Amino acid sequence: MDDMRTRTGLLNQSDAARFLGIPQQTFNHWARGYGQEQPLLHVLPKPEQRAATVPFAALAEAHVLKALREAGVRPHKIKPALRRLQEAFGTEYVLLAPELATDGIDVLWDFSRTKAGAGLIEARSWQTVIREIVADYLQYVVRDQNGFPAMLRLDRCLPSDVIVDPQKHFGQPYFAGTGTRVAEAAAMLKAGEEPEVIADELGITAADVRIAARVLLGHAA
Repeated sequence: MDDMRTRTGLLNQSDAARFLGIPQQTFNHWARGYGQEQPLLHVLPKPEQRAATVPFAALAEAHVLKALREAGVRPHKIKPALRRLQEAFGTEYVLLAPELATDGIDVLWDFSRTKAGAGLIEARSWQTVIREIVADYLQYVVRDQNGFPAMLRLDRCLPSDVIVDPQKHFGQPYFAGTGTRVAEAAAMLKAGEEPEVIADELGITAADVRIAARVLLGHAA
């Protein structure tokens, strides 16, 4: 997957964390790695403050890593397991592999039972539950004909249908059906416009405006 999905920055890490519903510090850890380990996400080099270092692929990876964490997999222990998955799947972007929710969970589970994988998965977690949670998250990943992620629907923005498509709107999250960028609605709110005026002017719903406020501004509209 060597194209704009991996080489073009769409968001800075702060906004990426907000859109995915991941704590900022957690996203930063994933982007730079734990201790001496390499990063868990394929982010771009950071030439300046608040630069757009998160390409589409890294955003999708963080979405899947969030699913694994919710299912009981500990991200700070996962790097050796990802290397095992890279060997099994023959791809560097194993978090985005369509087989992750099936064969991938089996590999993670078996690895967690080895000395090298000790502590990878919480003791209370079950293999079937991990598979179900990851499969649920993967339904938001829309793939191209080669099986690579092409679009991502943001579950954080439900019930609004918000899409990230690197081919549209410069890869900025937008409301499906209107093409209005979520950041545009948030900017108008921040400038003091009334929610009803924003909804009417941008052609979105009042609920969409509330989503923009909650996700990007951290408060109700």
